Amino acid sequence: MSADAVPSVSLRNVNFSWSSSAVPLFRGLDLDVTAGETCCLIGPNGSGKTTLLELILGWRRPTSGAVFSEGRPLERLPSRERGKTMALVPQEEHLPFSYSVLEYVLLGRAPYLPPLASPGVHDISLAEEALGGVGIADLSKRAVSELSGGERRLVLIARALLQKPRILLLDEPANHLDPANRERIIGILSDLKASGITLLMSSHEPDMVTRLADKVVLLYGKGPLQVGRADEMLVPRHLADLYGVKARIIEDKGRRIIVWGE
Repeated sequence: MSADAVPSVSLRNVNFSWSSSAVPLFRGLDLDVTAGETCCLIGPNGSGKTTLLELILGWRRPTSGAVFSEGRPLERLPSRERGKTMALVPQEEHLPFSYSVLEYVLLGRAPYLPPLASPGVHDISLAEEALGGVGIADLSKRAVSELSGGERRLVLIARALLQKPRILLLDEPANHLDPANRERIIGILSDLKASGITLLMSSHEPDMVTRLADKVVLLYGKGPLQVGRADEMLVPRHLADLYGVKARIIEDKGRRIIVWGE
């Protein structure tokens, strides 16, 4: 990153605790994610991956310190402007109503519509384009509740992309998916990476991270973080420290495969 470039996301001296008496989950956290970079957060359950994404989104506020979006303090940005800049693909989302796939994806247009306004022809066209982009245009009239786990994840991605974000956050995007759907998600993210969008992704799958990440953040939980290039962080020593399980790396046809255990 050049000296005068403004990162897409910055955290400066961020501290976060669940309560005033709790041990801080994050202490003095500094992190820069460059525009167009893919940054992956990995760590065991409870290490703070989802919480860190929520801090970046502004859904949670740090106990102290500051979060910046494209150089601007996040707390000063109106929610609609945040919605045009950043979008989240959650692991799962509870739907209080019975939405069709198209109706649900159209929720991604909310930052661009006046209050109480209904989506118009242009919005519907963009939604159909987003569904086609993730390969599920034929599901537009299906109820979201009828979809498989892999199909639901693709719908979540389509909704997020309809916000036209410059920064896309994904919380365990391939969690609990079969190999075919995992490869499909990786392909979509590879295309988004090539398009120049900034990606921040949490993952339990180091193999997926090795294929996508430029930068990796190792979260140990209530302790110091380690940040570096993927080839520096995804090595047996760091992975064993992170998960408490021995790890080794196998090179296979240009891919680095992580093998756990002895």
